Amino acid sequence: MALPQAILDLENRSVGARGEPTLGHALELAAAEWRAGNRDRELRLHLLFLCWYCSLEPPFLTGLDESRVPSSTSVQLFQDVYASFAAATQDDAELLFTVGLMAQLAPWALGEDVTTWESRSAAFRARYRSLLPGGLKPTIFEGRGAYGAYFADQVVVPGGF
Repeated sequence: MALPQAILDLENRSVGARGEPTLGHALELAAAEWRAGNRDRELRLHLLFLCWYCSLEPPFLTGLDESRVPSSTSVQLFQDVYASFAAATQDDAELLFTVGLMAQLAPWALGEDVTTWESRSAAFRARYRSLLPGGLKPTIFEGRGAYGAYFADQVVVPGGF
């Protein structure tokens, strides 16, 4: 299984100055894929991002319907998806970068406690930089929806994560 095109299409509709509030619906579809047993790496990366981003931004920007995906559900989902990466985390530069950055920017949105996520973020940054001293290239995020657009912008920040 892979990331369903419908999720990518919804993410793409949210990108840019004329973006639509479609990420909440993308999160609903991605969560349904997860519940159906889809454990594709790309789906899991997008799901981590969608859970995190939809918890940060207001519903008028994301389109998240709290009655359909309560914040407690998305936090638990983030935790479950994150746990599914446990064996590969230390060797996956993209995962280290994306989760580490999310944890640096808003550790309170990821469940557990802030101190745990701040510590993980620091450790992930150190490991990410040891794997890729020059960092990821923004081109790896091309064509990957809102997930890709967000992290392509972040990876080029001078002195960033």
